[in-house]
Amino acid sequence: MSEKKKYKPMIELKLIRIRKGLLQADLAKRLGVSQNTISMYETGNRFPSRTNLQKLAEVLECDIRDIV
Repeated sequence: MSEKKKYKPMIELKLIRIRKGLLQADLAKRLGVSQNTISMYETGNRFPSRTNLQKLAEVLECDIRDIV
């Protein structure tokens, strides 16, 4: 049985999302992903692709370095 790879939780992503007044579902809709995907990014169970990192930065109006 293999274990899933764990990434560093994206705490800054969550904080910026909350500061912008967005729910996970709101951010997910703007990115074209599921709410579960956003949850997995924030908890470190998944890491966004380069494309999704760029989209996150655009939607949240920040630099990629601010969210990783």
